[in-house]
Amino acid sequence: MNGHSLFIASARRFGLLVLLMGVVLTSTTAAQVARGNTVVSQQNGLRRMLQDEGATTLQRLSVNVASGQAAGSYTVYKGVNAQNALIGTVVVVNEAGKEGPLQVLVALRPNGNIYDVGFTVFGEDRGRPALRWGFLRQFIGKSSRSAITIGRDIDGVSGATWTSTSVAAAVKRAALVYANHIN
Repeated sequence: MNGHSLFIASARRFGLLVLLMGVVLTSTTAAQVARGNTVVSQQNGLRRMLQDEGATTLQRLSVNVASGQAAGSYTVYKGVNAQNALIGTVVVVNEAGKEGPLQVLVALRPNGNIYDVGFTVFGEDRGRPALRWGFLRQFIGKSSRSAITIGRDIDGVSGATWTSTSVAAAVKRAALVYANHIN
């Protein structure tokens, strides 16, 4: 076998390996992605938060809240199953971080409880520990009625207090938008 043939054979094996790695990566849930300290595309986040939960159809809504703690504009995705039953809702929240913007996906069950949190934009360098599942899992089970305050109800990330506070504010706003303007 000449060098060119050996290269093509190796490339084919490598391509197969890359393809297999892609299959493994696409089977993870959004929570697992967050645990892996990564940021996902909005499409992948919605797939993992809604479609992997059983949603067959996504309904997109635009919600504008004029005043109050959740004032702002939001994009919301409702996931419904084949029987048209609501599986979950993802509220997309844009929040300012210390060093850059954050775009947080917050997934809520029909009862208003948060079941997943992920990021499509994470403009923080020093605040990167806030991507870790150890921090994010504290929001699971919370709702609009829950206290979500860094230092009291949620343990902040050491060295990333501003980012922790921004993430907590985004999650709380998502829960309020869901409870007061969607549900």
